Amino acid sequence: MSAMRPILIKLVHALFRVLFTYQCEGEENVPTEGPALVVANHPSYLDPVLLSLEVRRPIRFMAWDAVFRVPLLGGFLRAFGAFPVDVRRGQGRKAYEKARTLLQTGELVGLFPEGKRSRTGWMEPALREGAARLALETGVPIVPASIIGAYRVWPHYQALPTPSRVRVRFHEPIDVTPYQGQPEDPAIEALLAEVRRRVDRSLLPGVKADLKKSVLYRLPSPWPRIYEVLLPMAAATAVFWSTRSLRAALPAYLYLAYLFIDHLLLPQSRVLKLVRNASPALFALGFGPAVLSALRAPAVLAPEALLAICLGGLFPYLYEHGRTALGAVRGFVTAAVLEVAAQWLSPNPLGPQLALPLFVAIYGWERRSVFWRWAVPVLGAYAFFVPYVLGGGAPGPLHALPALLAWLGERLFPYDLSSPEAEEPAESSGLSLKL
Repeated sequence: MSAMRPILIKLVHALFRVLFTYQCEGEENVPTEGPALVVANHPSYLDPVLLSLEVRRPIRFMAWDAVFRVPLLGGFLRAFGAFPVDVRRGQGRKAYEKARTLLQTGELVGLFPEGKRSRTGWMEPALREGAARLALETGVPIVPASIIGAYRVWPHYQALPTPSRVRVRFHEPIDVTPYQGQPEDPAIEALLAEVRRRVDRSLLPGVKADLKKSVLYRLPSPWPRIYEVLLPMAAATAVFWSTRSLRAALPAYLYLAYLFIDHLLLPQSRVLKLVRNASPALFALGFGPAVLSALRAPAVLAPEALLAICLGGLFPYLYEHGRTALGAVRGFVTAAVLEVAAQWLSPNPLGPQLALPLFVAIYGWERRSVFWRWAVPVLGAYAFFVPYVLGGGAPGPLHALPALLAWLGERLFPYDLSSPEAEEPAESSGLSLKL
């Protein structure tokens, strides 16, 4: 266990930082030595891993013995300190004795007093007594922990996890000494109530956001926004004016039709709202080469690399405030349109390689978006050095101007300040939340 754990921790931590923008607070409240009980809410299958990532010591969690027989999964759980528990009726005492033995040898033990994953995001109404009884018998402190956002990531009714923010907060330890002088039943009840109070206090904002989000996902999508409509209309006009072919302009008309179908006919969900909100940027990247070709501008060099860097630069906005996320999409579309105009004035096959990544870099730096410390240097380096790598040299300041003007437009006229959805907290918003 000790040999594999540091390697797995680093790999999983890096993965979770990307998929779930994982954050941990209060890990200093977990004792660096000696026994303690880590007691947390249980919103998802990920909870033992989420609690372990920032704690230097292994936390020995109870886990259903059947999962240890699954190839690879059993070894993975053992590497994180889990130990098997026979969940059959009458076998619970063995698990209890195992946990007490671990505490008596000075280890950290993790328990979920709900006994199962939450069905609502809150701690379940009835908590099992095992954690409180263990603490009272052994005298070890209880470290309550709140896992915030994991119910949104992987609720009990969902087959696979989805990207979202997750935060773990370790609270100050509870000294059980004052409870040991009380009668057993009132002491257990009071101790569990104190654990619940500390955990739920941190869960309240996230649970409220989840409830609001579940309603927002099901509301009808908005009528096509101005920038969504103007983009395909301008593209269709440019292509048809140059080619006199309705077939060449058909993708723009189909995208325009999709915007109305999404509002009028499609039953809404998180995925559909994500697609709708990201669709202007996807349309600009997908149909942009056809517009440049119709205007007889040179074809973009290395379009696959440009597509990859732009999609990677926009990916973090899955996790951002609705206003920030849709501002990024709207600004990106503006930069793309202005770059088409720059191509008409000064054709250069490397112009988009400068304009589009540069906008995403500037916008991310100014808004301090998720992963900006890593994304901004990569995007900036791509915008300024890839043209040299491709052998064309700098495209010229005219092709940097679209990025600067698009950023300035979003800076002076932020997206939809009056919309209540635009002010959603980061834990519950993003491209998929702004309706």
